[in-house]
Amino acid sequence: MTDRRRSVAAAADGFMRAFTVDDLIAAARAHSPGIGVATVYRAVASMEDAGALERVGSRDGSALYVRCSVEEHHHHLVCTACGAVAHTPCPLGAPASDAAHEGFVVTSHQVTLYGLCAACATTGPEGG
Repeated sequence: MTDRRRSVAAAADGFMRAFTVDDLIAAARAHSPGIGVATVYRAVASMEDAGALERVGSRDGSALYVRCSVEEHHHHLVCTACGAVAHTPCPLGAPASDAAHEGFVVTSHQVTLYGLCAACATTGPEGG
């Protein structure tokens, strides 16, 4: 891994919420001022392929990512106000396996739940 990619990974590690590539570029440049946009996009693609970043929706037309360090199968809860992210066990289970009985072979799935975190639910979306 190059020093630039390490800077991108370190910047991603610093987010405690969902982030866009633009957010990541700004954070990576704080660690490595000369880092280029293309380098960050390549690092994001590589980290996503490796399972270190996961896409969890979009904000204003830009993909949202979360740094994912949980190894077992899980999904994410994303606060639509502040971008906080929490991990949650897979909610599917039996219904997904039932699809196999209908002639389908389930090879993968993606579930992201959206709502308000406890802080934003208490203060309201504009306060989060």
